[in-house]
Amino acid sequence: MIFLGLASNFSAKDLIFHSFCLGTKKDYRALELELSRRYSAPLDRLSLIYSGRSALSLALKSLISSKKVHKGDHVAINSFSCFAVVQAVKSAGLIPIFLDLEKLPSGEIRPDYSPDALKRARESDSKLKVFIIQNSFGFPVDIRPFEKLKQSENLYLIEDLAHCAGRVYPDGREIGTVGDAACLSFGKGKAIDTTTGGAVILRNPDLTFPSSFKKSALVRRRKTGDVPRASWYPLFGATARGLSHLRLEKIFLGLLLKLKWIERSADTKLDESTTITYWQAKSALRQLSRLKKPIKSPLREYFLVDDREACLAELKTHGLRLEEVWYDVPIAPARYFNQINFPKDACPNAVFFADHVVNLPTWYHDKHHLAELKLAKKIIKHHALTPEKQ
Repeated sequence: MIFLGLASNFSAKDLIFHSFCLGTKKDYRALELELSRRYSAPLDRLSLIYSGRSALSLALKSLISSKKVHKGDHVAINSFSCFAVVQAVKSAGLIPIFLDLEKLPSGEIRPDYSPDALKRARESDSKLKVFIIQNSFGFPVDIRPFEKLKQSENLYLIEDLAHCAGRVYPDGREIGTVGDAACLSFGKGKAIDTTTGGAVILRNPDLTFPSSFKKSALVRRRKTGDVPRASWYPLFGATARGLSHLRLEKIFLGLLLKLKWIERSADTKLDESTTITYWQAKSALRQLSRLKKPIKSPLREYFLVDDREACLAELKTHGLRLEEVWYDVPIAPARYFNQINFPKDACPNAVFFADHVVNLPTWYHDKHHLAELKLAKKIIKHHALTPEKQ
C-alpha cells in the first residue's frame, strides 16, 4: 500500500531515529550554523522557533519593527495555501490579500499566483507591501519576474520553504536565498519533518527582530511534552498504516487525538516564546544535510481530476491511500475555511483547483511501490481533467 499521510515519508531507519533521537546543545548550535551558512544570514538574524507559522509571524513582525511596513498594511499570499499562513499574517497586525492561481494559455492551472497577478494587485493597492512565495508542492516558480517587481515596486519578499527546502529556482539559485526573509516549517509532511518546529531567517541586513523577541529567553519544548506527541508520531503513523488493513486506523487515531498524544497539523499553536528541542534540531540537521545537492523532485505531485471522490475511492480499492490531499479547500483545513472570509469570486482558479486536485507521494523508490504508483497514475489518468476543461 502507498500513503500520503500517517508519516508515510519516513523509512524504517528514519522512524527509529526520530522516535528515539537524543540531542545536545551542540546539535542545536550546529543547525543554526548550517542555516546561517546556507541562507546567508548571521546568527543574530536567525532563530529556531516553535512552528512554521511562528516563523512567518516573526518575520512579518520584524519588517514592522524595522519600519519597512506598518500595521494594517497588506501581504499578498497564495489563494491555495494553509490556514497557518493567514494566521501568521493576522497575528502580525497585517492583512492577507489572496491572489488567484495562474491559468496558462493552454488552460492549465498552476498552484501559485503569477507575477502579473502580483503586479495588478500592487497597482490597485498602495498598502500592499509584502508578498509570500510558497512554491506549492515543491514546484519552483520562475522567481526572476517576482524579483524585478520586488525591486521596482519597493516590495518585500518572504520565501516560505515548507514545501520546497532544498529545491532550486529555474535560474539555479536555491529557494530561500533570494528574499528578504526565509521561513522553514519542520511540521508533519513538510520538506523537513520533525513533527513540529521551524526557523526564521532575516536575510535583508536592514531587518532585525522586534525588541520584544529575545533569542536568549526562548524556552525549549519540554521533552516530556514531545513524547509521545512529536517523538513517536511516525511510530503511531506506522501503526495506523498497519491497522488500515483492518480498517481500524480511524479508531486508533481518534483515540490518540482524544488522549492528546497527537494533534492535527493545522491546530499547531503560534508561539514566539518557545523553540525546538535539541533532539529536533539534530533530526532537522540530519534531514537538511541530505539536501546538499539540489533536489529535483517535488515534495508531492499533483493532478486535477473530474470527480475526486470517485477517483480516490477507486484508488483506495487498490490499496492506494491518497485521501490526504493538499488542499481540499483553497485555504485548508476545511474546518477553518469559513473563518477567513475567503473571496471566492475573486479567486475562481483556486476554488476550481481545490475542488479537483489529487496528490501523489514522491518518497517511494522500491520496485513494489513504484509499480503501485504506476497503477495510481493510470487510474488518475482515467479520471483526469484536460486543460480545456480547467
